[in-house]
Amino acid sequence: MTFILSMVIMPLLSVVVPTLDRPDTLRHALATMACQPAHADCEFIVQNNGGNPEIARMVADLQDERFRHFASDTVLTMTDNWETALGHASGEYIAFIGDDDGLMPYACATAADILSDGKIDLLSWRAYSYYWPSYYHPAFRNRLFAEIDLVSSAERVSSRRELARIFGFQAHYAHLPMIYNSFVRRNVIDRMRTIGGRYFIGLSPDVASGIANAALTDSFVRLSRPLGMAGFSRHSTGHALFFETTDLLDTSRGARDFGTVDGDPQLPDLNALQLFIAKDMLVLKRLLLPDDDDVRLDFRALAQALATDINNRPPLYDRTVQAIGELACTHGFDVADIIIPARLADRPPPGRSVRAAGPNRMRYELDGSALGLGSIADAVRVIAQFVPDQEPFDPAALEASMSAPILGAEKLEFTRDGAGVAALIEGWSESEEWGTWSIARTCVLRFEVRPIPSRPVEIVLACRAFVSDGNPQLQALCRVGDGAPQRLTFSLEAFAGLRRLTLDPAAISADGTVTIRLALSDPRSPADLGVSSDVRPLGIGLERIWLDDDVRSSRAR
Repeated sequence: MTFILSMVIMPLLSVVVPTLDRPDTLRHALATMACQPAHADCEFIVQNNGGNPEIARMVADLQDERFRHFASDTVLTMTDNWETALGHASGEYIAFIGDDDGLMPYACATAADILSDGKIDLLSWRAYSYYWPSYYHPAFRNRLFAEIDLVSSAERVSSRRELARIFGFQAHYAHLPMIYNSFVRRNVIDRMRTIGGRYFIGLSPDVASGIANAALTDSFVRLSRPLGMAGFSRHSTGHALFFETTDLLDTSRGARDFGTVDGDPQLPDLNALQLFIAKDMLVLKRLLLPDDDDVRLDFRALAQALATDINNRPPLYDRTVQAIGELACTHGFDVADIIIPARLADRPPPGRSVRAAGPNRMRYELDGSALGLGSIADAVRVIAQFVPDQEPFDPAALEASMSAPILGAEKLEFTRDGAGVAALIEGWSESEEWGTWSIARTCVLRFEVRPIPSRPVEIVLACRAFVSDGNPQLQALCRVGDGAPQRLTFSLEAFAGLRRLTLDPAAISADGTVTIRLALSDPRSPADLGVSSDVRPLGIGLERIWLDDDVRSSRAR
């Protein structure tokens, strides 16, 4: 008797699409997957929640053996459907996309080329964005947003440092290595399942996956060349919950998508995006990082994040103000420290422009109607023409620094990807092409000082302030370590330039670091003052920082 042994060869990549009765957008998402090159070692999993027969026929009609269709007999909650979908993926690296999202044409070939040697656990990117013509808000419909790095760089990011920034609301959750914007190695998923019993936990499975992935790895690789495009349509669950309606959780759709939503005594009862994310942060902190003091939820920064976005949902303005007060009462900070923008009648509209966003970067804010776009597949096809090829890199040569940036004679930049960005501890926005704005009343910086000076030296700040006719002066009361307060003053006549603070060696901690705290007098948003649609409460803008140890000569200049 002859026995024939066959070996099932698993693909390198799995791209998973969980979907629920959305064939109108899904067909275009599938089109972006079907056009991936045949030589890319990948499979595509379609998880049909509830078993819609039209979706089953749609997948079959593709006649592409890379696609595998699975269906549930009943409609599952979003988190359960994602977990079920994950169970069907057989690849070594797995990514999810939504049924109104898309893959860039080069996505799977690029990922396969980078990941084939198995040296990376997480390959992440920040997706481009497209608002479908069906999006609920007219001002956003058929709009395409893409920031393109013309040299397609890669960086290795410290997972702990990025988690600390996210938990401190210093960076947007899209910076997390979520399975929604990353290829995640199977061993990371398996570690999470061993600890938590499942991979997807919490109310927001995409955000929760990013927290888990970062908590279970030392670092990850982030590409500046996105492999996907995020789509926002009338089907988008998160946008329906947080922007389109005020009470989705009380409806049948809310019960279907989320199941029972338990409250948390540390958080107010409001269905706001920041609070949903905070719930998952608290759950995963307790599960994965109970003893890590560097990664902790900053409740005051959470309150400021709620305040900054308050006009994205004008009908809930008063309730959001109440929630901010509840956070202050529960966690013992002064609600007066939170800058709450004036009420607007409607959600601020997006911009329309093509502009430089820094060295080798362009920001596109495009009107899709003028370009003849009608779907995510159209948007992907158009923007792909502007994206350069991925430059080769050696993952082993990418180092992620865990230490604070060194404050010395060399100038530290606060521009995007600048070395000074790692010093932004609290109260700062994401960096831009010129530097970074403060967006809170209290802001914190932390540096390592090397070498430690033997006498007082000067910290030199190249900075600016947001002042205008409606807000003509800004003052910053600064403390360097435990030193005496020092005042910086900005006005319409002197709103930018160099400012100096004295650094006494006694202010440097035993570990060689120094903390600089700034208390700003009256930060205002451009939207409040009618200058622009920017709703952030802007105060001081940092460009560069360095030490000048020639105190007497610097005073004379």
